[in-house]
Amino acid sequence: MCVYCFQATIFLVQKITLLCVGSLKTRFLAEGCAHYIERLNHAFTLEVMELSASKEKDPAKQCGEESRRLLAALEKKDGDVWVLDERGKSLTSRNFAGEMAKARDAGRPMIFVLGGAFGLSDEVRKRGNRILRLSDMTFPHELCRLVFLEQLYRASEIGKGSGYHH
Repeated sequence: MCVYCFQATIFLVQKITLLCVGSLKTRFLAEGCAHYIERLNHAFTLEVMELSASKEKDPAKQCGEESRRLLAALEKKDGDVWVLDERGKSLTSRNFAGEMAKARDAGRPMIFVLGGAFGLSDEVRKRGNRILRLSDMTFPHELCRLVFLEQLYRASEIGKGSGYHH
């Protein structure tokens, strides 16, 4: 009688949450985000959580209200919190891919926080394990979402060695 041995390969599926303020109102940005979310379905368990934007007219009050909502949502989540903020540290795409791989290998979910039009409070920044800057330039928060989703996709492709990132 022959005995067949099967080698089991364990695939770690990384859970990633993008916690963001507001919905996408610009059609081409919504389409672009949907494009990358679809491409990411093979690489991650991705959840995009949209919190409603504040209706406050005063920028400081708007930022404060949205930051309180973000902090409340973070209380219900488990994982490493990365705050996307202009005051953060920039990473190359390859370094970001490496950080993603480390978190995956450690079995830690990742939560990325993207604020609204007037940014984030110091309390949200302090809540983060890491603060990441997407660019030295300033972008609308809707465009930041698209850029970030593309970078998530790029990180997954770098990890696979696909040639998307050359």
